[in-house]
Amino acid sequence: MRAVFLAIGFALSACATQTPPEAARIHAVAATDAPALDACWRRVLASPPHQALRAKMGDYADSPTPAMKTNPERATAEEATQLVSLQQDYLAPCRKMALESAAKVHPAIVAILTASYAKADANTALLVAQKITWGEFVSENQALVTQRRAELLAAGERLQRDIPASR
Repeated sequence: MRAVFLAIGFALSACATQTPPEAARIHAVAATDAPALDACWRRVLASPPHQALRAKMGDYADSPTPAMKTNPERATAEEATQLVSLQQDYLAPCRKMALESAAKVHPAIVAILTASYAKADANTALLVAQKITWGEFVSENQALVTQRRAELLAAGERLQRDIPASR
C-alpha cells in the first residue's frame, strides 16, 4: 500500500512549487495510514496459510523466483483451501484498509486498486480451480503488480496536472 502513496506523492511533489497543499495532504494520509497498513501486510506474511504456500509464491508478488515462475504444478486441494483462507482471512482486511486509505486521496486511486484486486482474485480463482499452474499464477500476479504501479503513477501525474497552481 505504501507504493500507492509513494506513486501519488512522487507525482504530486515532483512539482512541489505548484501543489504543496495537495502533496502535503497526501503525505499526511500516508504518514497516518501507512503504519497500520504495513502491520496488516506483515500479518499476511506471518499467517499460517502464507507460510504454508510461501515456497510456491514467495513473499512479494513483484519478485517471484525463476523457479516459481516456471512451476508446472497445479494447486492441490489443501493448497486451494490455504489460498482461500489467505485471501478471505488475511488479504481482504488489508485490502479494505488500503481502499479506505486510498479514498482519502482520490477516487481514481480507489478505482485502480479495486480493479487490480478483482484481477488478482480472478487469478487466484483460476489457480484454486486448477485451471492454471503455480508458475502461471505467480507470473500473472507479478504482471498485475507492475500494471497497478504504472496506473498509480499515471494517476498521480494526472492529479498533478489537474490541480491548479498555487497563487
